[in-house]
Amino acid sequence: MKYDLIIIGAGPAGLTAGIYATRSGMKTAIISKDIGGTANTILKLENWPGYSGTGTELMKKFYEQLKKYDVEIITEEVVNIEKKGKDFFIKTSKKELNSASLILATGSIRRNLKIPGEERLKGKGVSYCATCDSFFFKNRVVAVIGGSDCAVGSAIALANIAKKVYILYRGEKLRCENINLEKVKSDDKIEAVYNVVPKEIKGKDKVESFVFEKKGKSEEIKLDGIFIEIGSSPLTEFTKELKLKLDENNYIIVDEEMNSSVAGIFAAGDVTNSKLKQVLTASAQGAVAAKNVLNWLKK
Repeated sequence: MKYDLIIIGAGPAGLTAGIYATRSGMKTAIISKDIGGTANTILKLENWPGYSGTGTELMKKFYEQLKKYDVEIITEEVVNIEKKGKDFFIKTSKKELNSASLILATGSIRRNLKIPGEERLKGKGVSYCATCDSFFFKNRVVAVIGGSDCAVGSAIALANIAKKVYILYRGEKLRCENINLEKVKSDDKIEAVYNVVPKEIKGKDKVESFVFEKKGKSEEIKLDGIFIEIGSSPLTEFTKELKLKLDENNYIIVDEEMNSSVAGIFAAGDVTNSKLKQVLTASAQGAVAAKNVLNWLKK
């Protein structure tokens, strides 16, 4: 069976692309291990117009709308993609599929600190998802590593559950929206520490403390949990055979119509080199990509 379009990834970009593609009459399949992507880790989404809630709840609404249309959803992992002639052959863990075009909406994965103790204590106090694990730290002392909107948002949400929340950041000021900065300043349970260079996570069977360097001096904070929010890396490893043009950080380079450097391959969302990586912009890019796939197929 040959598809007009296969979308790889089912976050905001992939789900939106699926809605637009099927409404345009394209025979479409979506391949993804999960539904929602990293949007599922958002504890409180406040910049989607007309909606205030968790990222998971919003992704459920996306998915429910998508299911109204004739789209095949394949919950498998993509292993490899090859281009043969004008067609694309996508190999998953269980099957091989054929499509005239692709939208890559694979998103990104959270970065690691790569310090002693991190790998050993994953799931034992080290977490990359406040949405998933905040419940386990009720009345405990925790830290969020990072200074972005995501990091600060996690700290604000954790303050509703934890006894004390540290924001540990390498820079000299937080890189978040002013509204979140004011929330941090007004919450007595949150303390921001700057110029932090992570060195080690200590603990025998669970996290007990965090060692860092600050202006050349070693310091240690006793903690029950550490939430690492230092950004993400794009999921582009499986695209090597396609020889797509990537930027210096391995994000897929796209134009305003979401075309990649390979004809017939489009990309949308956090996997692209777009500067603003938000649920709203990912969704918009998914819509743009789907519409331009239709135009490309008509050529």
